[in-house]
Amino acid sequence: MPGRSLVIDVHHHWMPEEHYRRPELYVRQNEEVIHEPDRFRIQRAGVQLFSPPKMTARLDEQIRAMDRAGVDRAALHVGVWLDWLDLKAARLINARMAEAAARYPGRIIPLAHVPPLEPDAARELKRAVADLGCKGVAINTHVGGVLLDDEKMHPFYRAVSELDVPILVHPAAEIPLAHPHGMEQFNLTRNLGRAFDTTINMARLTLGGTLERFPNLRFVFSHLGGAFFAIKNRLNPAYFDKRAKGFFDKYKRRIFIDTAPPFWSPEEIRFAVRMMGENQVLMGSDFPTIDRLRDAVKLVRQAKTTALVKKKVLGANAQKLFR
Repeated sequence: MPGRSLVIDVHHHWMPEEHYRRPELYVRQNEEVIHEPDRFRIQRAGVQLFSPPKMTARLDEQIRAMDRAGVDRAALHVGVWLDWLDLKAARLINARMAEAAARYPGRIIPLAHVPPLEPDAARELKRAVADLGCKGVAINTHVGGVLLDDEKMHPFYRAVSELDVPILVHPAAEIPLAHPHGMEQFNLTRNLGRAFDTTINMARLTLGGTLERFPNLRFVFSHLGGAFFAIKNRLNPAYFDKRAKGFFDKYKRRIFIDTAPPFWSPEEIRFAVRMMGENQVLMGSDFPTIDRLRDAVKLVRQAKTTALVKKKVLGANAQKLFR
């Protein structure tokens, strides 16, 4: 929009109306769906796994909220809902995603959604990018316990590399650890477990050689990358083996993090930029799961850094990534 820098939200949730109305068609036998006036919840043994508000399926309301918050574009990710999707459900999401982008030109960055381990995942990914115009691909931190550095993911990564699109990674519903793991209470499965899951995957992708094997891969990790931005120097293995100091820095141009949700302080945003690099941090909101879209923008603007860095985080970095 004229007169100000572009603002792009790379962590913005949406799901088709068909899925929101009837989640019972997708959940597993040992899970229950609880419908409430403003959302539905999926639970298992008392642990909440997913609770999207009704606005998640109402894109027209989301666009109006974006206008009020001064957000120009949003990358749409179904987030945790991806844990329940098979290829048939993903095809519908991709079709509706393309329709949304056409209905709101210039406002939506459509992301392809495919279950990475299904045999026809590469074919559907190619259709979504080449035919439907998707600008990236959305996945979660693990697929049924298979982490992102597992060799089972390699066929999917080859397809992504050929298409040259970024991968946006959202935490899965649960960390792949056997119960009990101490997170069943206090909502720690969500608040701590997902950050732990993200951090593990970021570390394994770099240490395990996946980024070396697929040099075109670029990842955007949610929630400031869990704790990775804060402890990446602690993870450096140089003390214990012969890897060079600063081992992770060789991949830093291919690893991005977003600022969602707006629960951080401006100082934490400044520190994340310092640790990851000013070109690797992107504005994210977690909207409408977290209904604080305006705060997500304000948080970046309040960070004690230069106007140029703020411009990059708010939109310029994302604009370059989704070329």
